[in-house]
Amino acid sequence: MLERPRIIDVTRKPAKCPVCGERVVDIIYGTGDMTESEFLLEYRCEGIMGGDNIPRRPPIWACSCGCKRFRKVNPDGTDAPVKVKLLKDVRKKPLSLICWTTEMASTNIGFNRMMLVHQFEVAIVTEFDEKEKLRITAVNGEDAEDEARKLVALGNIGLKGRQCISVNVYDK
Repeated sequence: MLERPRIIDVTRKPAKCPVCGERVVDIIYGTGDMTESEFLLEYRCEGIMGGDNIPRRPPIWACSCGCKRFRKVNPDGTDAPVKVKLLKDVRKKPLSLICWTTEMASTNIGFNRMMLVHQFEVAIVTEFDEKEKLRITAVNGEDAEDEARKLVALGNIGLKGRQCISVNVYDK
């Protein structure tokens, strides 16, 4: 059985992987020993960790499941000049891109009681004066506030603070 190479040469970024059909994302180099979940938590954007060593002919995109990597080439097959994406150049995206869901909301969604579920925007301030906005799907404002406090206390949103000094809930 002939096995396909792990790195595929392409002239432009594919929309999806030709093997498994998953999305194609950037490979981020200079990540050290950071895991993909740590990267997602801190930077809130998709990417595959490329490590610290950049190969001579680096692939710059990868299938989101990791089965294939893609190297940019010119139409004649020669290596195209590329700029690899480095961790130090990646901008952090706001936490409001993630929509958190409370247990009560998940239960109502599971029983198809969508009229009881609402979107809330929660503005929090931690003891270190960190200000962040979260999107939370909950059954009411109190449920959304409880979820925000829990996320901060458990360290699930990547902030240094673990206590909410101020929590304001807004209906979206």
